[in-house]
Order: sequence, then C-alpha cells, then structure tokens
Amino acid sequence: MVLFMAVLPLVSTSLRAESGAPLPPPTFDIPFDDIDPVVAQAELTQHITVFLNRLQTSRGSSPEVIRDQVTGDVERDERDTLVVGKHFADHGVLEGYEFQEGSLVAGHYLVLQRPVNGLNEFIDYYAALKRSLSEHYGQPREDRIVWTNDLYQPLPDYWGIAVQMGHLRYAARWDTPAGMITVELTGNHHSRLAIDYRSHAVLEPSRNT
Repeated sequence: MVLFMAVLPLVSTSLRAESGAPLPPPTFDIPFDDIDPVVAQAELTQHITVFLNRLQTSRGSSPEVIRDQVTGDVERDERDTLVVGKHFADHGVLEGYEFQEGSLVAGHYLVLQRPVNGLNEFIDYYAALKRSLSEHYGQPREDRIVWTNDLYQPLPDYWGIAVQMGHLRYAARWDTPAGMITVELTGNHHSRLAIDYRSHAVLEPSRNT
C-alpha cells in the first residue's frame, strides 16, 4: 500500500519503524520569537518524537481514533490514509498515517524547506534527529552519506546547497523487533527531511514475496 501518493511523492528509500517501548518525550521550553538554531532543532525533534510515539502507542487504532489525536489542516482523509498539513519555522510539514483493514500500521512525516533560513539548516535538523534516535535505538543499521556530484564536497559550510541541488543525500535506518524507522534528507530545489515508520504488518508480506 502506498502512503498518500496523491499528496506528495515518497522518497525512494523505505523509511520504516517501530519499537517495543515508545521514545521518552523530551521536554523543552521553546520560545516562539527569535528562535535560535539549537532550539529549533530541539523543537523539531520533539514534534517528530510525538509523531513516532503516537504510531507506536496507537498501533492498530482506527482512523477515527487517530483523527481525534492529530492537529493541522486535513489534506486527505480516506479509508486507508489520513494526511494533515502543518508548519514549522515557516516550513511546510505533511504528517501522514496509513491503515490496513482499519488498523494503523505506518506513518510518514515530511518537512519541506521553505524558506531557506540557513544554508545547513536541514543538515543540522537531520543530525539532531539522528542523534536522538541513536540514543534510544542504538547506532543505525544503515548510515549513508551519498554524493552524486562532489562540487561542494570540499566546502562543508555549503553542503546544504549540495542537498538542495540533489548532489548530496543522507539516510539512516534502525531495525527493531517490531519494524523499522528511517530518516532521509534529500533535495530537489528545496531540502526534504522525511521520516517513515512501518510495522512488520506492512513489511513482512513484501519480505515473503
């Protein structure tokens, strides 16, 4: 089953996850004015932690139950898919949930960089989220940095531009007894930070084919 294909193109790498225990919710006192990069990284990590916790603790829940829990503008609400739109630091966010036979089995969280608040802003978001997930799940099973064009490779301060141009991609994946979680940073004119969560209820059929 493809998650909200009508709303956004999914990244090619499958991002999947689940844990036997939910992530501990971090606590941050986030100011809304003059937010600095470190605080912004903590805030986005907190939002994604809440998203992952919901997927883990509400696994098997109906669309109606999840709909009552989420906030944002409903972009798509169908039998197998619920997608809501949000904003973070003026960036667009799509938060989606996938259901099989009325039961929650997967989710996808995407942040699209608009505007560009800093050249390496999304690289820093990726690094902060990867660090948080590694603290909870251990080191990722896969951890990749892929250059398809090394024009900016000697210039770390400009790696964010390389991401936006599609020259640089980051991806990390964690396997758990119950599923997978992956984080990926890609670009096509704008950086895209994607987090995908899938339980074995989704993964096992494809593994057995």
